[in-house]
Amino acid sequence: MTDPVSDRYARTEPLFPDWAAPVYLWVSVAAAVVYLGLDLTTASMPGLALTKALGIILLGVFALLKRAPILAVALFLSAGGDYALAMSAPQLEAGIGFFGAAHLTYIAIFALMVLRGGLKREGLVLAGGLFVYGVALWLWINGGMGGLLVPASVYLGIILVMAMAAGLVKGPNLIVIGALLFVVSDSVIAMRWFRDVLVFDNGLDWGGVIVWSTYYGAQLCLTLGVVRAKAVQAITGEDADAPA
Repeated sequence: MTDPVSDRYARTEPLFPDWAAPVYLWVSVAAAVVYLGLDLTTASMPGLALTKALGIILLGVFALLKRAPILAVALFLSAGGDYALAMSAPQLEAGIGFFGAAHLTYIAIFALMVLRGGLKREGLVLAGGLFVYGVALWLWINGGMGGLLVPASVYLGIILVMAMAAGLVKGPNLIVIGALLFVVSDSVIAMRWFRDVLVFDNGLDWGGVIVWSTYYGAQLCLTLGVVRAKAVQAITGEDADAPA
């Protein structure tokens, strides 16, 4: 005879319906577009920092609904960095710390994926290219880092390792695309901060547009790539419930 208690829970609907995750995803995209518009047209306004972080927070919720908790941690840490850097008095060291922790979390995700799925040897070529690029970039910008020399240098190393690790993953191309977009975004930020290039005082700030577009695109690609990798694991019979 069937246990009535067990039978009742077996019929229980999930806490969030299947359609909820895509809704969070699309609202995240909309929030990112709204923030870009506000940032380009408004010097400052109450809540702008939270608006900046909102799109990434919603990606984190999407990751949770897709049972990717470590990915959600990386996104929530990134949102913390967004908030710190968008405050009326930007907290640069806090922002660098949040993003450094987010990239360490991404590195952990990619390491787990490599352990489960194997190493993509072609990624070693990309890793070599990123190393050369990172050294060249550091040699160019380090003179302008000032008091941020140590944290910014450490952060540069971390994000390059993150991108190298992404290239070694046997998974959706969205993962390596997202990692490379992150490198582009942070490279432009470094050039703006430490070499005073790509800064436009008159008219549209194209440098800012590039930074935000590539940054949000990076987070979106990484999120979809990791979630898609988990879906492939489910289809192939691997442990789809493993954290990612």
